[in-house]
Amino acid sequence: MGSVTNPDGHVCEEVKWHSIQKHVFLEAYLDIWSENVGKNGKPTPPLSIFDLYSSFGLCYCSETSKSWNGSALLVAECLQKYKSGKLLFLNTYNPNENEQTQQKETLEKNITDLNLPRRIEKFMTTLPIDEAVDSAISHVNPNYPNLWILDPYQPEHLPWDTVEKICKLQRFYTKNGKQVSRRPELFICLMTSRLQRLAGGLYAADDNIVGKALGMEKEEWESKLDHYKKYGITITDALIFMYAEKLTQYYEKKPQMIKVFSNDGAIVYTVFLCTDNNAGHYMMKVNQLPKYLQWQEVEWKKEAKTITRTKKVIRDAEKHGQEQAFLNQYYDDQIGT
Repeated sequence: MGSVTNPDGHVCEEVKWHSIQKHVFLEAYLDIWSENVGKNGKPTPPLSIFDLYSSFGLCYCSETSKSWNGSALLVAECLQKYKSGKLLFLNTYNPNENEQTQQKETLEKNITDLNLPRRIEKFMTTLPIDEAVDSAISHVNPNYPNLWILDPYQPEHLPWDTVEKICKLQRFYTKNGKQVSRRPELFICLMTSRLQRLAGGLYAADDNIVGKALGMEKEEWESKLDHYKKYGITITDALIFMYAEKLTQYYEKKPQMIKVFSNDGAIVYTVFLCTDNNAGHYMMKVNQLPKYLQWQEVEWKKEAKTITRTKKVIRDAEKHGQEQAFLNQYYDDQIGT
């Protein structure tokens, strides 16, 4: 968490090379909305997008000297390209007042430079997450699709109570004579590396950070962790499965999940994509995910290996499963449907 000016003179969020993976994955999903919804004369329902951890808008990695759009600009561009994009809600919070001012001013400029069409309502707040989610919910029209981006810096910055508030935004309607429901589409980035260290006792923590992120009392998640260990499942994967199980209390379809790896092959965080939309779920799994995996294998890994060699921290990335990003089949095999 911090800012840096890139070679083009733009103020950016300073990030590691692994961060680009989540943004490419997010862009792959947003492309379904901007490039496929409404094709062949089909309806294009109004779409609202809420990004509650917007930061500066642009990202810069000094390891590769590369800049790219962060979540705020990716969702803004999606609404710009999607002809029925309706509402953009961005929350950019920083506890440091001076950094907060710079962050907000930079994001405002980046959004202004996009010259978004007037049909898109824009809201920007600078609130802690508990206040931000309530403010965002006040702008939700449950009759239409809404997509939420939840990408905190640490797991304690996104308590399960916040996620659950969003999951409960359900609307029932009739389609082809049957009653169906619509829930928000969720893109969640869970900092599993820190949770793994906390759950494994590597960090001292007295306030049940793991439990607050998972929505469980300490005794509950510790009992579940012991159960998973009996099946030879790692702490990291156990935490991922516990989080996925919480999400499936609200979504009929299991979340699509990818692990995000550091340059040397260690797991940094896990991305969860939740949607009960049949077409969106299918297209992401069959079309967009293979494209993402190909990019990860060819483009991202090439840069990661270069960085790793430069730092002389060469590890066996294949051993750590760096090329294996998609967890759904593993989830089915280990835990069942």
